[in-house]
Amino acid sequence: MRGIRGVGLLALVFAACEDPRSEARAEGLVVEDVAAYWAVRGQDAEKNHYIHPVIRFQIRNQGSEEVGYVQAMAVFKRETFPDEPWGNAFIYSISETPIPPGGTSDVLTLRCDTNFVSKDTPEQMFDNEKWERVWVEVFLRAGPSSWKPALTEDIPKRIGAPGLDKFISH
Repeated sequence: MRGIRGVGLLALVFAACEDPRSEARAEGLVVEDVAAYWAVRGQDAEKNHYIHPVIRFQIRNQGSEEVGYVQAMAVFKRETFPDEPWGNAFIYSISETPIPPGGTSDVLTLRCDTNFVSKDTPEQMFDNEKWERVWVEVFLRAGPSSWKPALTEDIPKRIGAPGLDKFISH
C-alpha cells in the first residue's frame, strides 16, 4: 500500500510542475525557412573524410505572447536503426531577447555530433553502397514547457547549404 501512495504522490508532484502558460507559448512556435544538408568536417591523417548532417531554420512565434528562453533540440536518425538516435544537437537558448508575437528568431543552425566517415571524397560518399538515409526530428521548448515536436526532415544528398554554390568558384 505504501508503494501505491508513493506513486500517486509522485504523479501529483509531476502534474503540479506543468506550466499551462509555457505549454501554450511552446504550442505557438513553428519552424520556417528550413534547409537541410551535409557539411564537411574535415580529413584526418589517414585520408578519411568526415561529413555530418546539418539543419538550419528560423522559429516564428504565432502565439499572442512574447516567448523567451526557447530551446531547440535536433535528433538525427538513420535508416538502419530508425527508432534509435544516431546523433543530436542542442541550443540552450536561441536568443537573448524574447520573440514577440508574429516575430521570427535569428537563423538557427544545429549540427549533428556524429559523422559519416569514408576514404571517398565527401561528394562521392552519397554513391557508396553503404550509404543510408538520414533524417532529423526537431523539438522546441519554451521555458519549463515539455518538448514539442516541430519538424521531421530528410537530409538530402547535398554538400553545403542551398545557394552555397554561387559563392564557390569551380
